[in-house]
Amino acid sequence: MDRMSCNCNARGLTLIELMITLVILAVTVAAATPPMQHLIHGSRLKTEASRLLDAINLARSEAVLRNTPVSLCPSAMANSGVANCSGTYAQGWIVFSNRNRDAVFDPGSDELIRAFKAIPPGYSLTNLAGTRALDEPITYLPDGTSRRNLSLLVCPPGSFRLEPWRVVLNAVGRARTARGEGQCPHDVS
Repeated sequence: MDRMSCNCNARGLTLIELMITLVILAVTVAAATPPMQHLIHGSRLKTEASRLLDAINLARSEAVLRNTPVSLCPSAMANSGVANCSGTYAQGWIVFSNRNRDAVFDPGSDELIRAFKAIPPGYSLTNLAGTRALDEPITYLPDGTSRRNLSLLVCPPGSFRLEPWRVVLNAVGRARTARGEGQCPHDVS
């Protein structure tokens, strides 16, 4: 039997069936996008709080290991390549040995331990009250203490109403993350 003369009943989708399928797919994707965006931003909030917690724990462990003060301060070094303490934590931060316990990275006497990149655009790091961006250095002493209580609030972009994540630092130097509590401003960077 010749293939050309086959009188087979070939089935496929008509144009109307294909259009209906595409409309249903588009509606489903449109309905799923907002919850997915909340999930993504919620995950990113936790990730940024964890990155900050890792930097604080690194500063503490290095202070004990090196038997010298180690500081964490805001710095855009990951982008600029210049190690200095300036700006806010939203622009990035550095961990360095800080022999004279000042708020300055001294290239001659201080050793850069690690530079961290900025948080994603739209996110912010503030104090617990949400009244100002964070810019204060955190210094750990050789005994592992910071001798200060501090709460750092990681906030989502303004259009997303999600619970913020906090990085809580107590006077003996222990840092932890916690969810909720605090007021996120949506104009602090």
